Amino acid sequence: MVIDADKCILGRLAVEVSKIVRLRKEVIILNCEKIVISGSRKYILEHYLTRLHRGSTEKGPFQPKKADRFVRRTIRGMLNYKGFYGKPAYARIKTFIGVPDEYKNLISKDFKCKKSSDLMHNKFMPVGELCTQLGGKL
Repeated sequence: MVIDADKCILGRLAVEVSKIVRLRKEVIILNCEKIVISGSRKYILEHYLTRLHRGSTEKGPFQPKKADRFVRRTIRGMLNYKGFYGKPAYARIKTFIGVPDEYKNLISKDFKCKKSSDLMHNKFMPVGELCTQLGGKL
């Protein structure tokens, strides 16, 4: 299943993708830099910057700084990625920044996720912008 994740909410998308992956289907997520995290920008930046500076550079915990790796790591939190069924499920997830040419015509129309326009408030931050604030490059 190929998903165009433009303006989808990250947590809702992660839950749906983890359910699909557990059913032994491969999921490809496009436009990872355009996925949004709901909440105020100040709180989101404060939360992820404290996570980034926690621990040490040698032993971790490690925070991804590229948008596609960030989304994949969030979905990993919904899976038992160390377990017998979770490890192959995690391997079935592929994430991309932008839309590669080979997936342009394969985007699934039947996948519905909650968009940022469905939020009652107008407070959200794109993952691409968050990753650049954390020090990553697009």
